[in-house]
Amino acid sequence: MSNTKEIRIKISSIESVIKTTEAMKMISIVKSKKTKDILLHIKKYIKYIKSILSYVLFTIKKEVYIKNKFFLKKNKNEKLFIIITSDRGLCGSFNNYIFERLHNIIQKKHYESKNYTFFPIGKKGLIYLQKKKYNICNIPNINNCFYSLEKMEFFIKNITSLFFERFSSVYVIYNKLKSSIYPKTVVYKLLPISIKNFFKKEYKISPILEPSEEKVLHFLIKKFLSLKFNKIYLKSSYSEHNSRMIAMHKASENAKNIKNNLILNYNKERQTIITKEILEIISSLESLKF
Repeated sequence: MSNTKEIRIKISSIESVIKTTEAMKMISIVKSKKTKDILLHIKKYIKYIKSILSYVLFTIKKEVYIKNKFFLKKNKNEKLFIIITSDRGLCGSFNNYIFERLHNIIQKKHYESKNYTFFPIGKKGLIYLQKKKYNICNIPNINNCFYSLEKMEFFIKNITSLFFERFSSVYVIYNKLKSSIYPKTVVYKLLPISIKNFFKKEYKISPILEPSEEKVLHFLIKKFLSLKFNKIYLKSSYSEHNSRMIAMHKASENAKNIKNNLILNYNKERQTIITKEILEIISSLESLKF
């Protein structure tokens, strides 16, 4: 009897696990859909900003953009890597893909503490970097474990300032969806900007830019960088929600299989107990006849 009681307790606990994983799965589906909708709008917006920036770059004097700090390549070796991970777990191998790619980069480039600096977005990335004792960049008024779309322009302002003063280049390591299931880890060079990507069309009319070509160009580049990073962050977030949804779906399926096995064992135990009791009754009746 005690064995059947233990099995019932296990079945009850597994049922609560299934409810939790199913709830987390539904939350991830809703968040994934919301993120995807925002991402589609951002993609359209960035397309127009890029076309305007291309238009301005093509029409202004070459001397203006050649001297611009956003396009200049530096002789310095120090690089900044922005690592986008999740704040919470239960998302499969989402964070592990980032850590493996980071490890491969460090091994390939022969890591030196003076040359590489990291800025994690997400608690999991911060914990990993602290464990490995890598150089972590501290940005004033920016929490490593928290990033929001509202802080986008402020964040980019601080990153660009660090790029001008200290770093030769800025990279972003993040996950995006390769297919509907598997994420793909991407290393994107955020700064300096490659000017070749903007010269794709020819414009016959030269615009009048006020207050000056330099200020207009500076404003457009900062806007473009903010939107670009926003797009990267949303892609990472979308990939995270999908990874968590898949992980919770698999967890629910495994829990259901365990529950079915427990129910089968419970029924077997009950059948054994009932059979034993019937045999005892029959044996008692038989003993009464003599």
